[in-house]
Amino acid sequence: MNQLLRRTERDRRVWNTGSALFRISHEIDSWRVTVAVRCRIERLESSLALLDTGAEWSVIGGDIAAEIRDEIGQPIESSRMRTHLGSIDGSLHHVNITLLAGEEDSGDDLTVETTSFVSEEWEGPVVLGYRGFLERIRFALNPGVVPGEQIFYFGLAE
Repeated sequence: MNQLLRRTERDRRVWNTGSALFRISHEIDSWRVTVAVRCRIERLESSLALLDTGAEWSVIGGDIAAEIRDEIGQPIESSRMRTHLGSIDGSLHHVNITLLAGEEDSGDDLTVETTSFVSEEWEGPVVLGYRGFLERIRFALNPGVVPGEQIFYFGLAE
């Protein structure tokens, strides 16, 4: 497995539980995303999502929001989000998002119970944002030396 080490007072420990290739400047539907990673929302099939450290919340919209609505239950709170396309209404929910490890010797998938903004009005890609998701994991991006070697490392924050 592709492993990253972190130094503690006594030794060095592996901190990532999985890794996978990621895509740079990839098109998802009609959206060009800077960093695209594979994930699974609840029990749906895997899809590509925008990894966005500048996004306040993870955002799940459109057909995916409609498909998981019954599974995720009551909202934590209703909310309105301002985007570059205008404001959208939605609500914050507890949603299981699984980061998918690569296929050959890449460790384990990582499922995180997130707090995510869910809105059927959002027509963009799934966004993996900071609050409620990225703040709960350790992650690193290795841009690689040649195209096709970009590696996304991930593990739970301890």
